[in-house]
Amino acid sequence: MTAPLAEERLSRILDLLARQGTVRTVALTEHLGISGATARRDLDVLARRGLVRKVHGGAALASQDQHYRDRQHREQGGKAQLAGAAVDLLRPGQTVYIDAGTTARHVAQALRQVPALTRTLRVVTHGLDVAYELNGECPLYVVGGEVYGSTYSLTGPDALAAAERYSYDVFLVGCTSIDPERGLTNSNLVEAQQKTAIMRRARRSVLIADHSKWGHAGFATFAALEDVAAWVTDHAPAAAKAAFEAAGVQVVDAARAGQTGPGSARDDVR
Repeated sequence: MTAPLAEERLSRILDLLARQGTVRTVALTEHLGISGATARRDLDVLARRGLVRKVHGGAALASQDQHYRDRQHREQGGKAQLAGAAVDLLRPGQTVYIDAGTTARHVAQALRQVPALTRTLRVVTHGLDVAYELNGECPLYVVGGEVYGSTYSLTGPDALAAAERYSYDVFLVGCTSIDPERGLTNSNLVEAQQKTAIMRRARRSVLIADHSKWGHAGFATFAALEDVAAWVTDHAPAAAKAAFEAAGVQVVDAARAGQTGPGSARDDVR
């Protein structure tokens, strides 16, 4: 068996970690057909990127790629606040793709608070949590695939193919981290590829990410800052606001605007 190339190995290691939470070095040598020294070097690379933490005999996922159950309690107030601001950008009759993840679930919950708008929308998602929240609230389409536990999402070739069949007015996209040079990043290559594909099918993409995502870089870049029309956040650090505005991106700072939920007037993203 031919050993995979370095970046491919790193992606496969992260996929294993996403499924198992931890991985032993000896298991990587068998699974990837590489030496123990190579496996340890790969884990060192992922640790330097902040994606894993080294443990005795192997590695575990870093906190930024924690399982959904662990992440859903982080930055709850900020996520709820920015969710209301994101909903305010939507307009009746739009086809909206909502990403998966804890922030996306807050957006779905915010949409339920404005049924007059929500029932006019057509929503597409690969997020199981988003589908749960919006079931019966609006025309809802769920793309199918393999369940990725860290985000309660459906990913893989089937999900990608289904998402690419449609066109979207707005894509509400989340991320693992935001880096001024590397752009919008994700800890999982498969999900990053899915986000990129959906962005190509959307008239406008709107980033939904709280302030804690700024200043970090995940494993896989799926877009540059300028690829989104707006960044909706709970509050924007000065450096982050300057970087996005320099890229021509609208910054919607929910805290600065006193945003507490859906219903406040904002410029829409057409």
